[in-house]
Amino acid sequence: MKKLLTAAISALMFASPVLADPEVKGWKTMDSLGCLMMRECTDGTLLVTNMDAIEAENQYSVYDDVRDEANGLISELEKMGVGVYLADDKYFPRGHAGVYYTVQNNFYMNRSYADDPVQFLQTLRHEAWHAAQDSFAGTIENSNIAIIRSEEDVPAPYVLMAEIAYPPSAQPWEAEAKWAGATPGMTLEVLRTINETDGKPWTVIEPTPMTREWLEMKGFM
Repeated sequence: MKKLLTAAISALMFASPVLADPEVKGWKTMDSLGCLMMRECTDGTLLVTNMDAIEAENQYSVYDDVRDEANGLISELEKMGVGVYLADDKYFPRGHAGVYYTVQNNFYMNRSYADDPVQFLQTLRHEAWHAAQDSFAGTIENSNIAIIRSEEDVPAPYVLMAEIAYPPSAQPWEAEAKWAGATPGMTLEVLRTINETDGKPWTVIEPTPMTREWLEMKGFM
């Protein structure tokens, strides 16, 4: 299905800080990211349940303008069964602010991006949109994500950003996630709809034709 993308990223579970990371081939590489995602590297990870944890770590940053929306996103993700984690910069290849993994339903943010309130919120919105795409594929308990908004609706600047940053196979999903990341309330509204409909957002939000075809084929509609 052109409108569905199977994730290829593994998960992290918060672990005891007494456990040291195994040896990796290099930090800030796909190998170190893979170690983090495979639950083998856990040093310096932190489960975030609200903005208190973020603000405690970044006492010189002011989150007044983003706190309410960020807390709302984290709360709605928790209701969906999605964990939000901070992880050390050493695990992420350069330029990677965060990642959402569809199988374990967790979002991992690069700690070095969290001290900028605007960057933090935009990354949270972006990755939370991927969680919404996960749910739109029928159930969050899967390994697929579905387009939520018609590709024609995505503003051109975000399409261009996705074309520059991602391979063609990922661009439709990333373009709308970039749009959501830059738009106040857009992701939060969809997450609330997902939770209010018990994980069946297509009963309120009309799915795209290809997503509808998938949902009908899999018996969700």
